[in-house]
Amino acid sequence: MIYLSELLLYICFCIVVGSQLLTFIPNDKRPTITVPAWLINLCIIGIALLSFSPLLKVTLIFSKDYNVGFWTIFKGILMDFNIGHAWLITVLLCLILLLVHVLKKITNDPILEYIGTVLIFALILAFGWASHCTSSYELKGFIPHATHFLSVTVWIGILLVVGWFSKNSDNWLKFLKWFSPVALICVITSIIAGYFLMNLLVPSYVNSWIVSYGQTLLIKHLLIIPLLTFALINGVFVKRRLKTTPSFNPIPWIRAESVMALFVFTSMAVMGQQSTPENIAAIIKFEKPSWLFEAFYDGQIKQNISIHFEISAVSIALAIISILFLIGLIVLFRKKGNVVLSVVCGALFVICAYISLMIGVV
Repeated sequence: MIYLSELLLYICFCIVVGSQLLTFIPNDKRPTITVPAWLINLCIIGIALLSFSPLLKVTLIFSKDYNVGFWTIFKGILMDFNIGHAWLITVLLCLILLLVHVLKKITNDPILEYIGTVLIFALILAFGWASHCTSSYELKGFIPHATHFLSVTVWIGILLVVGWFSKNSDNWLKFLKWFSPVALICVITSIIAGYFLMNLLVPSYVNSWIVSYGQTLLIKHLLIIPLLTFALINGVFVKRRLKTTPSFNPIPWIRAESVMALFVFTSMAVMGQQSTPENIAAIIKFEKPSWLFEAFYDGQIKQNISIHFEISAVSIALAIISILFLIGLIVLFRKKGNVVLSVVCGALFVICAYISLMIGVV
């Protein structure tokens, strides 16, 4: 249940961020977009409520481990821990943001859009402040985590809102003219921030596959590859298609990219609730290795285990098959194939690439 709440939290953030940023884009540089006001308000409320789940989880764990009353632990975490401070700030910001949305309906004052944007940015910072990286590494962890989340929500937020709330595909070329570079900047920024996060949380990338966090991180990285392939299709190939075929409808393809992004968010949601692999030996001792790793690894798993990847004929064959699925995704677009089938090709790429890597672990 905690994984679902984390996934829904990411979606709420994306809808709020995407819809807010698109208010600053002139109507002639984007398709007609209508996001229901009730949905935005629901997402703002969702951010406040869903942000409570990690706090609840920590409270229940501490209450059980120390045999202390729930409310005593809860008050202590609210007052003394980053996660408690961040949630209180999140609730306050969400209440103010809701008030701003009400005032926008009454006064229609443009300054309220800027105030709303500042409040949303502050919510992202509060999200980063509540993270494990911040509690363990302070600013050294907070800055890359908040930067990573900001860049992802801007990119995927605009993608989700345009993909699912556009009434038409008017001005699509003009939309791509500004969105493609924005998306590229967000991708590069998230990769750089992710690299710094990995340096903090994952001292040994291959060894991290032993535990659940490392397995989910590997799957996330593999999912990013078809996601970027869809981004290439929507940013480059769709633009070419529209120039030759103005009647072409690009919305199903941007929706396909958003679905792949949701798969990435799902992996992020799972990672957010797992022990980070700074001390793999301790995780093996107290939490056990990942069941996925155990399904592929034939050797004995000890606390001081060290693994590495070796290439074999089978792993090479599966890697080639995975690449063919990725190529098939692009071919489906060029041949005007089924969009759903292209998402399936993306998923099959991840499965084959994952198995290719895991059977090479020794």
